[in-house]
Amino acid sequence: MGTIGEFIRWVGIALAAIRDRIARRYRMGRARLLRRDVVVAGSERRFRALLESAPDSIVLFDWHGHIQLINGETERAFGYARGELTGQNISRLVPERLRAEGRVQFRDYVQDPRPWGIGGDVELAGLRRDGTEFPVEVSLGPLETDRGLLISAIIRDVSDRKRAEAALREAEAEERFRIAFQEAPVGIAVADLDGSLVRVNHALCEITGHPREHLETLTLVDLLHPEDRAEDATELARLAAGEIRRHRAERRFVDAAGEPVPVDMGVALVLDHGRPLHLLVQVNDITERKHVERQLRHLADHDPLTGLFNRRRFEQALERLLSHGIGGAVLAIDLDHFKLVNDTLGHSVGDELIVRVATLFRQRLRSGDTLARLGGDEFAVILPGTDLQQAKHVASHLLDALSDENRDADPSSAMRWVTASVGIAALGDRASSAEQTLIEADIAMYDAKEAGRNRVALYDAASSRQGRMQERLTWADRIRSALDEDRFVLHAQPIVSLSGDPTPRYELLIRMLGDDDELIAPGAFLELAERMELVQSIDRWVIRRAVATLARAKRAGRDIMLAINLSAKSVIDPGMPSFIAGALADAGIDGRGLCLEMTETATVEHVDRAQRFAHEMSELGCEFALDDFGAGFASFYHLKHLTFDHLKIDGEFIRDLPHSEINQLVVQSVVTIARGLGKRTIAEFVGDPETVALLREYGVDFGQGFYLARPAPLDELDLDDFPGVPAQPAVS
Repeated sequence: MGTIGEFIRWVGIALAAIRDRIARRYRMGRARLLRRDVVVAGSERRFRALLESAPDSIVLFDWHGHIQLINGETERAFGYARGELTGQNISRLVPERLRAEGRVQFRDYVQDPRPWGIGGDVELAGLRRDGTEFPVEVSLGPLETDRGLLISAIIRDVSDRKRAEAALREAEAEERFRIAFQEAPVGIAVADLDGSLVRVNHALCEITGHPREHLETLTLVDLLHPEDRAEDATELARLAAGEIRRHRAERRFVDAAGEPVPVDMGVALVLDHGRPLHLLVQVNDITERKHVERQLRHLADHDPLTGLFNRRRFEQALERLLSHGIGGAVLAIDLDHFKLVNDTLGHSVGDELIVRVATLFRQRLRSGDTLARLGGDEFAVILPGTDLQQAKHVASHLLDALSDENRDADPSSAMRWVTASVGIAALGDRASSAEQTLIEADIAMYDAKEAGRNRVALYDAASSRQGRMQERLTWADRIRSALDEDRFVLHAQPIVSLSGDPTPRYELLIRMLGDDDELIAPGAFLELAERMELVQSIDRWVIRRAVATLARAKRAGRDIMLAINLSAKSVIDPGMPSFIAGALADAGIDGRGLCLEMTETATVEHVDRAQRFAHEMSELGCEFALDDFGAGFASFYHLKHLTFDHLKIDGEFIRDLPHSEINQLVVQSVVTIARGLGKRTIAEFVGDPETVALLREYGVDFGQGFYLARPAPLDELDLDDFPGVPAQPAVS
């Protein structure tokens, strides 16, 4: 028996003349006869023998699709007897869902048979008599027979080829998955429904410290910290039961050394046609993130210089004790002569002294006592469960510790200069507030100072000190009245360019009008305003006036820059950015010309919020300045965390600049860093021409101080009369 190829070659040789006639009939226009476009003539017996010897199914049907002849392979492949198919439509061999598409293809073939010649095979699905389907490849061609012109369909079962292709694709996909699985930067594991790890990647081995062979003997629960296991075992059981599709949580793994490793763990249920198959586990090591979060929480609650609680955290602890009615006492501690240390020896020595004092106090307090640094040279202590006499004993013990340190210190040490004054107030009832309790302790502390310093005083509500607390509360009322009655004024101090910048710049300084319209300096009310939560209202008052001044200058065609000092409370106020944006919008201007200053030491406690605030102000067009730069504990650290335009060098490094080599090195370093960052520098407290000359030599951009220009009322300012650097000191 020959093959279908031999059959085609035989027909091509024996019937060339008939082939040419068929080719002309279908207007193919070329001499090449495609593989199955043959004319069958001659011996019926030989034709049938060749038909039966073909390895593929062959179906002959007329131009209406009715089957005329099939071979034995068709019977075997499709499961029909010849008599069952003869006269039936060819579409019977195709699944019903494909018949419409098949009719379109057949119609296209009748109109133009050329695309269905050699190389025009089409992949379809064949339909067996039992209703099963299998992949086939079909080639059509015209065929001249003794029954007339028919169409031949050579149908090849390609199931084996499809299976091979699918296996190849699966192998390629498996290899891609293997590479992605093993090289993924996060820990991945495939686990059975009971949590047994059956496959793990390199990253999970690194996170846990276990080799792959050992990990694949454990369950997911085995890796969890014992305190975390119960909850996750319950969730894994729900996953295995199909009750939930995924579970995610921050947990602790226990590594090979027995140490906890914080991880972000996600577990997903993988289904196979709706049936739970296995679990896919993803693990991220979040050790670094947790470390950063702890640092941020610590910064939010602690003084960065001493590590003690800050004012916010101290007041929270005090409020909690008061709300639970826990008795005790509060100490307000203020270092004596500390300003003298800062002014004569510099802030760095002052910082060292503060750290040393904090250490001394911490060593002499109980573990349950709360020690905080409220700011500057102010400390406070909560002594729960302590009466006033016991608290007085503790306070005296702290003063003795300072005295011992003074006596043992080197004669040149700043510790020999410092003592402390301590005020004590009892924790009130539930109706008391932390603020009121601190005010009472503060009043007692000032009593100790007035009595000669280096001593302890108790707050007595029945004594004349009550009048002093009332005076403070009266000051709060005066501030509120000044806000309501618009009894604040602004003065403007020029910020003079040392490098030829033509834009006039001013810092706005606030004053309060007294009962007789006398000017009250900000030192008399700003600190109390901050304690009484009034400083944000003052800042908003200043912002409104500054924006109005900018709008007036822009309408007059003048470009100016106004700098405003903002309190830390305003910077962390979530409503402040929208307030500033609204003020600018109401005035019909953008933020260009407005520079917002915040002290570098204030940003330490609120660095994350300060960063967001500076970014939001930048989007409005405002500039942002870091004031008192160099006065804090970690000045240069914050440069990479804050968006800013200007560094305002702390006046401590400017006052004695011509005579201090250290100050000169600091100023030069700040300028170098600022220039490297593309920022500009401003020097405060410029007091003489020698300082001006050095600042210019170092490349400082701007100067501010009485030598250059004194503050003047903003309303009296002639914006055209911008001062230059004077040849002589400014006259007071």
